[in-house]
Amino acid sequence: MAETMSQPIPPEGLRSAFEQFNAMSAQLAESYNALQDRVNQLNNELTTVSEQRLKELAQKEILANRMETLLNLLPGGVVVIDAQGKVSQANPASRELLNGPLLGCPWRQVIERNFSPKADDGHEVSTLDGRLFSIATRSLEAEGQLILLTDQTQTRKLQAEVSRNERLSSLGKMVSALAHQIRTPLSAALLYNSHIVKRADQPEAVLYSAEKTRGRLLDMERQVRDMLFFVRGDLVLSDCISVAQLYRALREATDATIKDQNVECRWHIEAHDKIVRINTHALVGAVSNLVENALQADPQKQPIQIRLEVFLNRSLAISVIDQGPGIPQEIAETLCDIFVTTKPQGTGIGLAVVQQVAKAHGGNFVIRSMAERGTRACLLLPVIQIEDSAPCAVATASGENNE
Repeated sequence: MAETMSQPIPPEGLRSAFEQFNAMSAQLAESYNALQDRVNQLNNELTTVSEQRLKELAQKEILANRMETLLNLLPGGVVVIDAQGKVSQANPASRELLNGPLLGCPWRQVIERNFSPKADDGHEVSTLDGRLFSIATRSLEAEGQLILLTDQTQTRKLQAEVSRNERLSSLGKMVSALAHQIRTPLSAALLYNSHIVKRADQPEAVLYSAEKTRGRLLDMERQVRDMLFFVRGDLVLSDCISVAQLYRALREATDATIKDQNVECRWHIEAHDKIVRINTHALVGAVSNLVENALQADPQKQPIQIRLEVFLNRSLAISVIDQGPGIPQEIAETLCDIFVTTKPQGTGIGLAVVQQVAKAHGGNFVIRSMAERGTRACLLLPVIQIEDSAPCAVATASGENNE
């Protein structure tokens, strides 16, 4: 048995074994090379995917920055509320629109701090400071809610102004037709009244009543004239007169009214020879309106002032000054709007007409008032040079003394 185990392996067997080993080694080397190629391929693919991923991330970052910029620049407020009802994000516009801190605050607190709904709000919601906000909401499903806030205050004011102008346009057409119908019987009443006044044989009480009736009829005629002027808006500046002549026209138009109210009037006039291009009838009527307002403003009947002053040889200021209780600032800002008045029996037309007259003359109308210190109503009109007055006849007049 020992002899059997010690027998040498035949050469053919060794050769076969070596061939098998070489074949397996070659096969293993081929598999390794294939595996290495696959690894390299996967590495290249991973590099490509990583580059694409980085590029996508960069693009998404650029897009996110752009969206954040747009969100910050939006004129409307954008508020994001999380699932707990707290503000998780708010753009700058929302922080400007809403008072107090936002981030991290419960939305209910923000509402209580800013909004005060009213019955006539409609599609908007009123704020505590008087603004109107439009509010739109979108659900973010489980993440919360998106809220868009838009300040509609100016839009509603413009819409109200357009609506008001449309109503005024319709009213103007009606007033124009009505004024023409009123003027005919009004003229007839004035004519009949003048016959009574001219008769010296009438009892004193009758003459007194006739004079009072005439005054009220003239008031009605002036109201009709004012309404017609406001509706038409056109004014021809055909008169070139001196400040002194304008002073005399104003005295003639206002003396009777001032005397009837038993109020002292202090006149001040300067630069008598300066020339203004005006529509005398309209301007005198406007100043008469201001004088009547001044007389009615002070129940204590304190003296009023009427001043005609020229500034820098460019502007004539016609001021009517009373010593009444004054006008609150919030009311003074709207007094020149049509139908705005502080008098129980006022029409709200007079000062609107005064402003129209000032604009038609290329000037301005200004009201300055202080509580318990009276009111100053001032018409500012341009002064013209003699060479500028060729289109209209310039009348000269001697100067008046200050009174």
